[in-house]
Amino acid sequence: MLPDLRIWPLRLGASPGDTVQLMADLTRLSLRFRREKAAFSPDLLLDAFAEAVSPNGSVLVPTYTFDLEDGDAFDVRSTRSISGVLANAALANARYHRTPHPLHSFAVNGKAVDELVANPEPGSFGPASPFAYLLRRKGRLFTFDLRLDDALTYVHYLEECVGVPYRKQQSTHFRYTDKSGKRSDRPWSIYAKRPGHHLRFDHLHHLLTQGGALTEQVLDGVNVLVVDLERTHLVIEQDIRVNGARSIHQFRWKWWVRDMLKGLLRTFGIRTGQARAIHAAGPR
Repeated sequence: MLPDLRIWPLRLGASPGDTVQLMADLTRLSLRFRREKAAFSPDLLLDAFAEAVSPNGSVLVPTYTFDLEDGDAFDVRSTRSISGVLANAALANARYHRTPHPLHSFAVNGKAVDELVANPEPGSFGPASPFAYLLRRKGRLFTFDLRLDDALTYVHYLEECVGVPYRKQQSTHFRYTDKSGKRSDRPWSIYAKRPGHHLRFDHLHHLLTQGGALTEQVLDGVNVLVVDLERTHLVIEQDIRVNGARSIHQFRWKWWVRDMLKGLLRTFGIRTGQARAIHAAGPR
């Protein structure tokens, strides 16, 4: 039997009224469908989940642009996402509408549109952000061929809720264009990490599985993670309060040196992207 994207939500347990965060690395997935001579496009996956959760559910697809720096331009109507093919397909899909934050926007479908698309929340991970909506609506994260480290941005919202010592609020400005074409220079905020601190999920996968927050399976040859965000919140909050967040975060002095050097370069007008040849790659 040929793989069929249209029935994947049903096979994964998505149903009317659900709130879903959807993420995928489509490279391997598209190659597999091509080998099987089965129908494939990002829109098939997006529309399948939109239909599965309708009429009262929602699908949220990250369309992040967190590579932007202070003073950069952001147009909510046209700035492309750095979150991959699925993100940009969602931005072009008429069923999905973009939320306004210039660093951590989402393309959303369904019930969430009315609440999130016109939301003035200034913080990436603030109390009225899409991440808060996912928790309040008992959302689940579905990922296809992605590691947990690359998918669980929700952790940053949780860090802000608890108030971890290795992050701080940072204000930034963008040359911002809203969906009506109006331009402004308004402040936004991000719960930014302090130098030397980076997320590492080496032990988190086991913790979430043990806590009933994470299940994984292979669907038509594709690796799928399903993350219950409410349970995930409880597991990681416990780790932050009792274990010093050791299951999600580490500090290294060599990372501190690297981060400080990057900050120094920015003061001389050298952007982070321009400095990649100078800095060794490391965990975020």
